[in-house]
Amino acid sequence: MLAAVKRLLGHVPLYVALQRGLGADRLRYRCLDELGLVDGDTVIDVGCGPAYYFERLPRVTYFGFDTAPRYIDWARERWGDRAEFRCEVFGEQHLTEIPPANAVLLLGLLHHLSDEDCRQLLRVAAKALAPGGRVIAVDTCYEPRQGRISRWMSENDRGEHVREPEAFTALARESFAHVDGEVIDDATRVPSSFWMMRMREPVPAA
Repeated sequence: MLAAVKRLLGHVPLYVALQRGLGADRLRYRCLDELGLVDGDTVIDVGCGPAYYFERLPRVTYFGFDTAPRYIDWARERWGDRAEFRCEVFGEQHLTEIPPANAVLLLGLLHHLSDEDCRQLLRVAAKALAPGGRVIAVDTCYEPRQGRISRWMSENDRGEHVREPEAFTALARESFAHVDGEVIDDATRVPSSFWMMRMREPVPAA
């Protein structure tokens, strides 16, 4: 049954409706509010999916990356005249094509990536920042206070690398001098735990 649900999430309108129905959209809105973006900022959104929260952004220069063609096509149909959506893996090769970013969004992404893939992405995200820029991530997590439903949600998430907050933080500190975060367990309508992590001040390359 769970595998069937995961397949259904590939249907973009259903995925968006489910995100909003469960309150996962509010989790993303909270991340956007944390950044305090203003008109004219440059934003790189890695793992943007259908980017259904795009309308909540000010008039930014936006670059969205995702590897799911259906998500990118859906986003392009709606906002392709105001933003650039790429069906590509974001990497170091893009740093010469995209202006330095005031913010990099990693919303619901890191818990889908192995430790080494996280390290690589976070290193590139750090290099992509403009002076004073920030990276924000939010991911399903395990944490000691979880109830049974929340724990079940973490164990059955589509991501195969759900971690405790300390593990996410340790990975981030390899690339950023300043990392902090908080567990969010009141955003969604179904009990769930998420780690929202803020990163800034890239560590100089060795």
